[in-house]
Amino acid sequence: MVPVRQQRARESFVHRASRRRAIVRGALTPTHRAHLRTQVENVKRRVSLQGAAAGGKTPGRKTPGGSRRSSIFGWSQQSKADPRPLTDKQYLNGCIRNIITYLSTHGYEYPVSPKTLMTPTSKDFVHMVTFLFRKVHPSLKIVNKMEEEVPQIFKKLRYPFPISRSALYAVGSPISWPNLLAALTWLVELLNYEERAREHRPAATLDAPATKPGAANGSAASLCDDATGVFFDFCAKSYERFLAGDDESCASLERDLGDRFAQRDAATTEENARLTDANAAARDQVAAMTSGPSPLESLESKREDLEGDITKFTELVSKLKEHRAAVNDKQRDKDAEVVRLQAELATLEAAVESLRTQVERQAVNQEDVASMAEERTHLESLLASLGDQRASLLAAAEEDEARIARKAEELSSLATIYHAAADRLELVPSTAKHADGVDYTITIDATAALPSAILSGKADLKTKLKPALTALKENYNGKARSVMEELVVLQERLDASEEAVGEKAEENGVVVGANQKLEREIAALRERTEAEVAEKNAAVERLEREIQHLRSASVSAAQDSEQRAQALRNEYEDMHRSFALETEMVNKELAAALETLITHKLHVQQTLKRIDEQTKNYLEDVIVLGGK
Repeated sequence: MVPVRQQRARESFVHRASRRRAIVRGALTPTHRAHLRTQVENVKRRVSLQGAAAGGKTPGRKTPGGSRRSSIFGWSQQSKADPRPLTDKQYLNGCIRNIITYLSTHGYEYPVSPKTLMTPTSKDFVHMVTFLFRKVHPSLKIVNKMEEEVPQIFKKLRYPFPISRSALYAVGSPISWPNLLAALTWLVELLNYEERAREHRPAATLDAPATKPGAANGSAASLCDDATGVFFDFCAKSYERFLAGDDESCASLERDLGDRFAQRDAATTEENARLTDANAAARDQVAAMTSGPSPLESLESKREDLEGDITKFTELVSKLKEHRAAVNDKQRDKDAEVVRLQAELATLEAAVESLRTQVERQAVNQEDVASMAEERTHLESLLASLGDQRASLLAAAEEDEARIARKAEELSSLATIYHAAADRLELVPSTAKHADGVDYTITIDATAALPSAILSGKADLKTKLKPALTALKENYNGKARSVMEELVVLQERLDASEEAVGEKAEENGVVVGANQKLEREIAALRERTEAEVAEKNAAVERLEREIQHLRSASVSAAQDSEQRAQALRNEYEDMHRSFALETEMVNKELAAALETLITHKLHVQQTLKRIDEQTKNYLEDVIVLGGK
């Protein structure tokens, strides 16, 4: 039985596939139409038989106990073990969360919380199950007793496990509630599945516009679902027209279906072309991003520059700290001098006070008092003028110190710039590449007492450093002029090399054209040779047949024919070897010419790159020295 059933199923599948291909091509064959009519008649016959059985109330199959087995929608609910972990507290809490989420997001009018679903009352259970039944279908209601209708409704919904009436009498008990909670969770999952299936259910018809592959729902799965919906809609409408006997409408539907699939194929082809262009653009973008310098290299170069700046600023900060220490030392010296002067002033005031006391004790006349008063006035005015002069001198000294400090800072910054330029030009230390034994270092001593001692170094600035730098500048200027002259010569050579490269390219084009011409000639010659060989082989075969026919008559004629055939074969082999050798020689000469051309081009590029780098380095050095 099994092989026969498989054979019938295979034949049915092959027939349906061929029928669908015929529909897609735009026409149903008479065989397909006859088969479709046969299927319709079989369906009518089964429907009439089912109606007769329903009208006659044919009894159902009995159970072993003698009672009729309950069957709703052709399905019966059997008692079997529930595999769900109904004793697991974590699982029950997850079920409660799922139910609360569904109720709160679908307009449940009663308050609900995890505490309510831990030990619900019969009223709470009735509210929840009634709300869920109405979500399944608005006509599902609990009219009579809950204990009788709830199990029947769950049975109609094909809930795989039985719900006892005793559990519904005590809904919130620890024994009954886990089973009821699992039933509510199953119903919620069923409703969620129905919502998602409704969202993704294909709604395409023959009258709906074709879905563009570039649209939001234009994925491969959606296009497949859309095509399936269109096909089933076509089957339904063609079936209706077939039952009505309207063959012209069936033909029109077939043409519409063919046009619809043709439009879909054109849209798919357009989308494939667009995606191919997008992929090519993406590959070009990736190639452009990978050909340039990587972000890591640029960041490493920037980090090296920043580290060099940090080193220079660290040196500058250390020098400024030394200068600050020297200024602080000067300030302490000034403060000590002020203290000393204040002590001398106090001593002088004490002496003046003692003299005033001594004068008061002396016996003087009116004339002495007047002369002393005049002298006192003169001395006070002199003292005031001296105080003003002292204050102006102190202010001038402070301004001079501030100006000296600013100049010292400017001089230190200039010295830092000078040492950085000297380091870049390889002038420091004295053993550097371009120092020639001269020590170009300059030390700034901001605490020096004399101006000539501020700039200190192993070489004198005016007598040695400046003449040496001037000579170095003139040397670099001469080198720059020579480099410019050499650059002009190299540019001329480059132009000549480019002209030579152009000539070689033209020669290469000529060689390539000649090679192609030779290849075409070789191909034509090969074809002619093969044709001749085929003719010769045919002649040989004909001669062999003649030899076989005339073998009895003449043995010598047969030997001559065999020798002629062998000679023709040898001639073909010699021509084939010669053509192969000529082709190999031409290919070798062409490869050697191309290799020579590529080697020359690489040599020119490397030479130009090296000259460009040397020119840039010399120009940078000349610009730096010219700015100084």
